[in-house]
Order: sequence, then C-alpha cells, then structure tokens
Amino acid sequence: MSEGSRLKWFIWMAVATIAAVYFLIFVGGTVRATGSGMGCPDWPTCFGQLIPPTSEAQLPADWRVRYADRGYAEADFDPVKTWTEFINRLVGVTIGLMSIATVALAWLAVRSGAALPKVAWAATFALFMVVFNGWIGSMVVASNLRPVMVSLHMLGAFFVQMGFIYALVWSRPGYFAQAAAALPTWFSKAVLAILLALVVQIFLGIQIRESVDLISRTVDELQRDEWMTAVPWIFYVHRSFSWVVLALVGWILWRVYRSDAARQNLGRITTALVALVVIEMLLGAALNHLGFPLVAQPLHLLTAHLIYGVLWFLWCATSAAQRPASLETQTSGLAPRSPHLSSPL
Repeated sequence: MSEGSRLKWFIWMAVATIAAVYFLIFVGGTVRATGSGMGCPDWPTCFGQLIPPTSEAQLPADWRVRYADRGYAEADFDPVKTWTEFINRLVGVTIGLMSIATVALAWLAVRSGAALPKVAWAATFALFMVVFNGWIGSMVVASNLRPVMVSLHMLGAFFVQMGFIYALVWSRPGYFAQAAAALPTWFSKAVLAILLALVVQIFLGIQIRESVDLISRTVDELQRDEWMTAVPWIFYVHRSFSWVVLALVGWILWRVYRSDAARQNLGRITTALVALVVIEMLLGAALNHLGFPLVAQPLHLLTAHLIYGVLWFLWCATSAAQRPASLETQTSGLAPRSPHLSSPL
C-alpha cells in the first residue's frame, strides 16, 4: 500500500468513525429519553445473557430478587427498553472496533511518512477515551443511573470527537491551512471564545439534565409534561445564555461575510453553525413549552455535540493555518488542490 493510499484509508475511516460517534450520541439520547438506561440491569451481559430476552419467560427464575436494587423489585420487564439499551451497546462496540482500525491506519500513515505523529497520537487519545467511556457506561449501570455518572458518560463523548477531528484536520494540514487562509486573522480567537462560552452552556445544561433525571425518578405526582415546572432557577440562566451563544456566532458570521471568506466553504460552515444554534434553541423551546417531547431530547443532545464539533473543527483548521511552514515538508506529497474545502481527499 502506497503512502497516499494509507493516508486516504485513514481519512475515510476517521470520517466514518466520527459520523458513527454522532450516531451513538443520538442513540444514547434516545435511551435516556425513553427511560431505557436500566433496560439491561447488568454489564456487559443483559439479564445475565449475551443475547437479551424478548419475554419474561426467558428471564432467570430469581430475576426480581437478583436485580431488585436496579429497580426490578416491582417493575415489569419491558423488552422494548431492554433491546433499546442493548442496541446502544452494540453501536458502542462497533465504534470501538472502528476506533481501533482508525488508530492502526493512523500509525501506518505515520510510519510511511504520510502523516505527522500528532495525527496518530490524537487518534490514540480518542481510542483511549472510547474505552474509558465504555467503562463509564458500565459504571452508569452499576450505579443505577446515578446522575453524576451519566454526566461523565456524556462528557466523554466530547473528548472522543475532539481527538478524531483533530487527527483528521492534521492529517492534511496544508489542505486545511489553505482552506482557512481566506478567513480573517481574528477568526481563530473568536471561535475559541465561542467554544468556551459553549462549554459554560453545556455545563448549565448538564445541571438541568441531572435535575430532570432526579425529578422524573423521585417526584411521582408530576407527569412528564410537568417536569420543567420543577426544574430550579438554573434553567432560566441556561435559556438566557443561549442568546449569548447565538449573538456570538451571529457576529462572526456577519464579520466573515464581510471578508473574502464568504465564498469559501469554511466560511459557509459558519452559516451552518448559526443554523445549528438556532435549531438547538428551538429544540430547547420545545422541551420547555411542548411538555418534554421524547423526540426533542436526543435531538437536543445531538445538536449540542454537533455545534461543539463544528466549532472544534473550525478551531483546528485555523490552527493548521497558523502552523510553521516547515511542517509542510513533513507531510506526504498530497498537495492541497484548492482553498475550497469540498473534500479532504
């Protein structure tokens, strides 16, 4: 396999893995929204079986006693919730295998001189976070959905996408640097500022999610469409701060469209970023005013991760544009074809 082929295989695998990570985030959000987190009360098996049961008749005779501390002392067996959680685990295992393949291809590209070592190290970090997040997932089950463990599980997904996106951008630093060349010099710092603001917003959102989880499990007299009425004051801070994030991304969009970057694809990505923030705010409004609809929960979580991923990608791309010119000679001969970012290949 030639140097160029090794790098191309890595790029395609990295893109596929990143897409799979976002799919898993959506599936994980669906597990939480449907209350399927304890659909499998043990880990890595499900009710002690490799293949989950589809009816109560397939459960162990003492299943209520065995899993009483996991909420099954009186709860009925629900095969839909069980298989929803099991599918979540299968997707997680698939991403683990894809991550291993991505890391192997990254190191092959580095050994052949087609990529910088930081590409392989970033991919390796992402793989480590995949494994660590899998372990956190087992602790979520062992703790019977303890809110802080659920939050750590969600945060782990941010580090996974950061590692793979960083590796992807730096696998073609010259390409992304030329694509970012038309952006204003202040763009990188502005993106970093918005990224930090988003981290604050995510932290506020985590507090709300933990509150909602606690309310749903302890306040029996409230129906699903009434949960938001019991959420503490931090919800109003979270809702108001979303306008700050929108104003910041709107400001950079306005500045970009006054520059030469308006017709470049990295400039267009800024438009998509604003659209994602607006969609996220609409989903938040749906959760607040439409009685916490099931479909809005996983979409709200997924959109937050997509916003973060786009911001991180933009920051990585502009950082590549500011790298020392000597790094260009350390990469393969795959010269960038155009400043228009139509494809990393």
